[in-house]
Amino acid sequence: MKKKETSEEQNQEKPKITIIDRRSALLEDDADGEAATQASDLDERFPSFVEKLKHDAEEKDKKLKEYIAAYKEKNLENDEFRSRLQKDNESRLDQFKANLFSRLVPILDNLKRANGAATDKENFDALKSGIDMVVRQFTRELEDNQVTVISTQGRKFNPKTDEAFLTEPTEEADKHNDILEELESGYMFKDKLIKAARVKIAVAKD
Repeated sequence: MKKKETSEEQNQEKPKITIIDRRSALLEDDADGEAATQASDLDERFPSFVEKLKHDAEEKDKKLKEYIAAYKEKNLENDEFRSRLQKDNESRLDQFKANLFSRLVPILDNLKRANGAATDKENFDALKSGIDMVVRQFTRELEDNQVTVISTQGRKFNPKTDEAFLTEPTEEADKHNDILEELESGYMFKDKLIKAARVKIAVAKD
């Protein structure tokens, strides 16, 4: 009996030990803290990134407006330059015409005098003299303005400067395309053809 009581006493006096595992809670706390830190860092970086994008967009918009303004200003300057150039060209052309007409008017006056002399049948020498003077005067004006007469004497026909108005057959083959006669004078302005010379040429028989 006594042995049984001793066993019960031992059972009653034996303390109970409870183990609490806090590792999962600590891990959860650490994870929550890290997530909060990352969120905080993101919140701090995100406004800066947005501000940078906004700033870059504003700068690009500013530069674009500057380019457009400069382009419009350049076009305006070009329009003004073209307008001035056109007016200057028109003024130069008018001056050229005025100079040309001022040289032609005296020739017209001489033609009128020659025409007046032609009414007097007995004054033939005066008429011829007046016409010769007009021809010389007009030729001189052409030469002063670099207009030259195309020479046709003693050469072959040149299709670039001549017009074969008449032909004459020839028995001599080496005479083919020789200019026999100048019917109308041709004229060149510098290296440009103004009027082809009308000529009569020899054509070898077949």
